[in-house]
Amino acid sequence: MKILHVVETARGGCGSYLNEILPQQLALLGPAQLRCLAPRQHLNQLDRLPPELLRDFDRPSRARGLPQLARALRRTVRDWQPDLIHAHSTFAGAITRTLSLLQPLPPIVYCPHGWVFDVPLPAPLGQFARLTERWLAGRSARIVAISQAERQLALEAGIPDERLTVVRNGVARDVDAAAADWPDTRLRLLFVGRLDRQKGADTLLEAVAPLQRSVCLRIVGERVHAGGRPLPTPPHVSYTGWLTQAQVAAQIAACDAVVMPSRWEGFGLVAVEAMRAAKPVLASAVGGLQEIVLDRQTGQLFPPDQPLTLRRLLAGLDREQLRQQGLAGRERFLQHYTSQRTHEELMRLYAEVLGRPLARTAADALPGAPEGRA
Repeated sequence: MKILHVVETARGGCGSYLNEILPQQLALLGPAQLRCLAPRQHLNQLDRLPPELLRDFDRPSRARGLPQLARALRRTVRDWQPDLIHAHSTFAGAITRTLSLLQPLPPIVYCPHGWVFDVPLPAPLGQFARLTERWLAGRSARIVAISQAERQLALEAGIPDERLTVVRNGVARDVDAAAADWPDTRLRLLFVGRLDRQKGADTLLEAVAPLQRSVCLRIVGERVHAGGRPLPTPPHVSYTGWLTQAQVAAQIAACDAVVMPSRWEGFGLVAVEAMRAAKPVLASAVGGLQEIVLDRQTGQLFPPDQPLTLRRLLAGLDREQLRQQGLAGRERFLQHYTSQRTHEELMRLYAEVLGRPLARTAADALPGAPEGRA
């Protein structure tokens, strides 16, 4: 079973997802059965993958990178001949499935990692996105929804239910990360993600602006696209830029709470990473975050895009209550959100798509493996 993963950006959630899942697929299938095609400029984000698994393409920008991705995909399919392609995110999914109209490709499993039509768009663009995804669904052997909320959005867009399978994201059960240095007696709040409209860092920055006596905020991440207004840099806010997964885990270990003020979110992997570390999650009540975070049990939910409401919530936080919510979040994580479960469900899906027995060892994944192995 030769699996080719294709990603148009490895920064943010897609990179985190691949760093969690591919090492487990590598351990099961062996290096000869796995490849990942990713932007050359983002390879440092895939720090848990051995270099021999990686194939790259040049992505100086999104617009200039898409033709490069298409050419690299054709070349990789021709030279490596995968049995199955797993395309991650909207643009990788669009390129891969469109290419399948022009040349024979192996079965395509597509994971949008958040539907583009969940983004607030002008009505004509939103309708175009729905129609495009509905049409391309016919080129997908299966579409992976990362939450029930994402599956429901797909059904409302007219994507056939038989194409959809829910496989919730997960992360490794434990991570060896000493807490990062963060000497401050105020409540330490952490934001991790792209600095774009979706993730809502602007909402959080407005919310914490007058709270410098009681909270400090550390922001991990950068813009994916160049340009935009400079973000404010008050004394109680600091920026780290992009960090490796290990460094992000160290930042989570050091904070009192993780804040996710997203305007929309298909899943919210950072929430699961926080719960793993027994940290409470303060999150917008949108998309998959509403499934992950139990309000006032493992964190708190608040309405999106309302900085004043978020400010009142932050001003009333109690450190002991946060600690208790973090411990409850750790228990919920162990029950529902480990990457071992995600890995097993994906391997079961691949086997179903290919009509093969479920691979339980590397030998099972080789061509011509005996049918009785599963």
